[in-house]
Amino acid sequence: MQANQIYRVESECVTRYYVWDAVVRVSHWINVIAVGVLIFTGFYISTPFYRPTADEPFGATVMATMKNLHFLFAIIFTLNGLFRAYWFFAGNTYRQWFRFHIWKADFWKEAWWKLKDYITLRYTDYELHTLGHNTLATLTYVILFLAASVQGLTGFAMAGKINPGGFFDTLFGWVIPLFGGEANVRMIHKIIMWGIIGFMIHHISFVIYLEVFREKGMLSSMITGLKTRPLGWEPVEKPWEKKEK
Repeated sequence: MQANQIYRVESECVTRYYVWDAVVRVSHWINVIAVGVLIFTGFYISTPFYRPTADEPFGATVMATMKNLHFLFAIIFTLNGLFRAYWFFAGNTYRQWFRFHIWKADFWKEAWWKLKDYITLRYTDYELHTLGHNTLATLTYVILFLAASVQGLTGFAMAGKINPGGFFDTLFGWVIPLFGGEANVRMIHKIIMWGIIGFMIHHISFVIYLEVFREKGMLSSMITGLKTRPLGWEPVEKPWEKKEK
């Protein structure tokens, strides 16, 4: 981690901490673009909302273009996810902010405490207790990674049916009988998509909320890698106990 950088903003001393390295930041924005394209093209493939007239030459290629874009960005999203999984162990910043100690009671106590904070919006009464992910965010990202993995498996399995016996059908064809048929696989694929959309709505809205009301620099941290805290700030190990006092 880089040395803390102290500077003065509006006559108040604060400290900047280097939290997200360049690989984490770049891969995050690749995901933003890839997921956006996947959702848009996925909606079109499922329910075409633009139907060119038959006499327009390009009309026959719109669906094919959408499918090609969907497949291309599925590959990009998958490779980016695999590299992020590798970087989780090979990098030197992200893992230290990712505390997935599900075997400890304190993990679940903090997750429940933070869930109540999110629901009631009462966490604006005190300073954020950690630089990295709180345990609820950690749990959410693990579930999101697993959901995205299933999304990739179901998507590539359906893509493989376009060319029976081909590379993707051979590699992922087992997914369809595992889930009881292509109709079930397609339904699972859509349900996970809606779950990801729900996560995005929450993620974006709360990042903006925290930026405005609590954690200055929250939005810019995924660009610069730096998070801002008041001078002398210290992390709190058991924030739910501090809150109850």
